[in-house]
Amino acid sequence: MARVGIQYETVVEAVLQLQKQGDNPTIQRIREWLGTGSFTTISEHLRQWRENQKNSTPLQQEGLGLPANLIKLTQELWQQACLEADEKMQVYQQQADEKINQAIAEQQAALEAAQRTEERNLLLDKKNNELLTDLKQQAAQVSRLEAGLETSQEHLNSSKNQLISLEKIALAQEVAKNQQIVALEEKLEQQKEQQKIALTHEQQRNEENQLRWMQEVDLARQQTQSLKEVLQQETKQAKQRIQQLEENLNISQQQTQQQLLELQRLKIKEENWLKQQQQLEGQQAAYLTKLEAMKIELTNKDQEVRKLKAAVATASKNRPSPLIMV
Repeated sequence: MARVGIQYETVVEAVLQLQKQGDNPTIQRIREWLGTGSFTTISEHLRQWRENQKNSTPLQQEGLGLPANLIKLTQELWQQACLEADEKMQVYQQQADEKINQAIAEQQAALEAAQRTEERNLLLDKKNNELLTDLKQQAAQVSRLEAGLETSQEHLNSSKNQLISLEKIALAQEVAKNQQIVALEEKLEQQKEQQKIALTHEQQRNEENQLRWMQEVDLARQQTQSLKEVLQQETKQAKQRIQQLEENLNISQQQTQQQLLELQRLKIKEENWLKQQQQLEGQQAAYLTKLEAMKIELTNKDQEVRKLKAAVATASKNRPSPLIMV
C-alpha cells in the first residue's frame, strides 16, 4: 500500500503554530514540529503557502466586503512591500555574511601570527641553550688552563714537555674553533631561511618586523665574522706564543706571566658570552610581550564574530512575518 504524503493543510497548520511561538517557519522546524514528512514535500507546500501569502492582501485575508478595485490596489501595494522587504533583508544578510567572513579571516590570520611568534620563541630558546653550552665549554677550558698554569709553576724543569702539550692544546683549540665557526654559520643560514619564509607571508602587514629581523641577521653575521677574526687572531697569537716558548725555554718567569695574561683574556671572553646571553633573554621577553598582545587581539576578534552572528540571528528573528490567509 502506497504511503500517503504530508498534506498542504498539515504544513500550513505547523507554520501557524511556529509563528505563534515566535519562530521563523523553516523546513527543518516544520519537520521537527510534525515529526514526519519528507523535506521535498514540506518544501513544496511551504513554497506554495508563501506564494499565497505574497499574492494575498490583508483585506483579502480578513474577507472584508470591499470594492474589487480597492482590493486589487491593496494587493499590488502588498506585493510591492513584500518584494522590497525581501530585497532589504537579502542586502542586510549579505552585508552581515561579509562582515562575518572578514572577521573569521582576521581571526585565522591572528592565529597564524601567534603560531609563528611561538615558533620564533622556540628558536630563541634553542639558541640560548646553545650559548649556555658554549659558555660551559669555555668555563671548562678556563679551568683546564688554570690547572695547566699551576702545573707549569710546579714543573719549570719540564718546560719542553709543556711546550709539546701546548702545541697539542693549540691544535685542538684551532680545530674546535673552526668547528664552532662552521656550526655558527650553518645556524645563521638556517635562521636566515626561516626568517625569509616567515617574512614572505607577513610582508604586507609586518614590514617593520621584516626590517628588524634582517638587521638581526646582519648583526649576527657581523658578530660571527668578528668572532672568526678574533679566533684566527687568537690562533695566530697561540702559535707565536709557542715559538716564543721554544726560543725562551729557560725564562720561566716570563712564560708564567704570559699564561696569566692568557687566563685574564679568557675570563674577559667569558664575561662577553654572559652579556650576549642577557641580550637574548631581553629579545625573548619582547617576543613574549608581542605574543600576549596577539592573543588579546585574537580574543577581541572572536568576540566581534560572536556579536555579528548574534546580530544576524536577531535580525532574522525580528523580521516581520507576512499576514496569514484564513
